[in-house]
Amino acid sequence: MRRRFGADVLLAVLLPVACALALLVLQPDRDQPEGQPPVETPLTSASVVCPGPLPGAGVDTLGVSTLGADPGVAVDGEVQVGLGDAVTPLRVRTGRVSTAPPGTGPAVVTGSDDLAPGLVAGRSRSAPLSAVDCAPPEPDQWFTAVGAGATHDSVVELVNPNSGMAIADITVRSPTGVVEVPSLRGVSVPGGTSTSLDLGQIVPRQGELSLEVHTSRGRLAVHVVDAYDELGTGTRAEDWLPAQPEPATSAMLLGLTGGAGERRLVVANPGADEVRATVKVVTPTSVFAPSGVEPVRVGPDSTAAVSLDDVLAQAAKDGATGLLVEATGPVTAALRQVVGGDLSLLTAAPALDETTAAVLPAGPKRLLLGGPDAVGVATVTAYSPKGKVLDEQRVELTPSGGADVPLPDAAVLVTLTPERTSVRAAVLLSGTGTAVVPLRELVLTGRVPDVRPGVP
Repeated sequence: MRRRFGADVLLAVLLPVACALALLVLQPDRDQPEGQPPVETPLTSASVVCPGPLPGAGVDTLGVSTLGADPGVAVDGEVQVGLGDAVTPLRVRTGRVSTAPPGTGPAVVTGSDDLAPGLVAGRSRSAPLSAVDCAPPEPDQWFTAVGAGATHDSVVELVNPNSGMAIADITVRSPTGVVEVPSLRGVSVPGGTSTSLDLGQIVPRQGELSLEVHTSRGRLAVHVVDAYDELGTGTRAEDWLPAQPEPATSAMLLGLTGGAGERRLVVANPGADEVRATVKVVTPTSVFAPSGVEPVRVGPDSTAAVSLDDVLAQAAKDGATGLLVEATGPVTAALRQVVGGDLSLLTAAPALDETTAAVLPAGPKRLLLGGPDAVGVATVTAYSPKGKVLDEQRVELTPSGGADVPLPDAAVLVTLTPERTSVRAAVLLSGTGTAVVPLRELVLTGRVPDVRPGVP
C-alpha cells in the first residue's frame, strides 16, 4: 500500500531545502573583504550654507568662488544662492570672488557640474569685524565654549537646505555633566527654512557649555553666534563660533591675538571617563609647554574651563600663533578671546593634505600654519576679487614648526596646497576688531558607498 504525504509534510521537508539553496546562491564570496571604502566619482552637485548676517552697522558681504575639478582649467557659470523659494542666480568663475546680493537670512549656495568641485563661500561683517566659512551640512557637529547666561550667551541657527523635513537632537554638556533639555530633542526644521534657538532663554545658566548637534533626519547646516555682554558698560561683542567635526585627542587652535584681555580655554569631554588635557603654546618655529599651566581635568560628559589671560597675552606678544591641546581621551576645545572689547573664537583646525581655499573680506590678514606631520612645503596663493594673483609664496614646513604668512590686504580668496605633509591652517583677520577663519577640506569628488548582495 502506497503512503501519501500531506501538504504540511511536504512543506516541512521542501521549505528548509529551498532556503538552504537560496543561502548558497546568495552567500557572498568569503575570499572577498566584507566591506570596501566608498568609491570616488565626479562631483555633479554641491552646496555650502552661509549663516544669517550678524546685526550691526557694518557692511555684510557674502562672497562665492570655485576651484573646479582641475586647477589648470578655468570654469564659469551660475550658482544658485538663497533659501527655499527665494533663490537667485550668481555668476562665478574659477579664481574670482563674486558677491551675492544682500540678504537678511541664511543662504544656501549650490553649484552644479563643473562648478560643484571646490565650491567655497564666506560671509563677513566689516565692523565690528566678523567672518565665517560657509560649510556643507554635516550629520554631527560639536561646538565648545558656548554660553547661556546674561554676560555670555549663544544662539544656535539650524538651516535646512532641502525640501523635506529635517530633525536635530542637541546635547548640552556643562561643568556638572549633561543638562537634560527636552525642548532641544527632536527639533524640527521644515524644508527650505531655518530656525534659531537662544540658549539663554531655553536653558539659562552660568558656566561654559558645549553642544553636540546630531541630525537624525534630513540634512542641516548648524551655526552658532556667540555673544559677550559686559553689563553696565554698553560693551557687547559677537562672532560666529566654528564647529569641530568630531572629538579628538589632539586639537590645534590657531589665531592668538595680542593685547591685554580675557582668554579662556574650554575643553569638553563626551566620554564616560575623566580625561586630562595638557596645553602647549604654538609658534611658527616650535611647540612648548608654558610654565605655570597645569593639566586640565575634565570629568565624564562634562566641560572644564581655565583662564590663560596672562600666559597667552605674553605669548602672543612674543609671536605665538596658537595652542595645542593634547588629551588622554577624545575631547573638543575652543578658546574665547575678549581683547579690547572685541570677541574672537578659536576652534580646532582640521588636518589638510590637499588644496583648499577660503573666501575672506579685504583688509589686513595673516595665514597661520601649524602641526605638519612631516617635512614638506605649502604653496599659498592670494587672489583679488577679479582673479588676479596678488601674491604667491612657497613655505617650507617641518614637524613641530609652522608659519606666519602675511597676505595682501586686497586678497579676498586664498588657496593653500600642502605637499608631502598635512598641515593645519587658519586666517587671522584684523581691522575694526579681529576674526579667525579656520581652513577646512573642500569637497572635490563624490563618494558612492560599497553595496553588495549577501548575508551578514
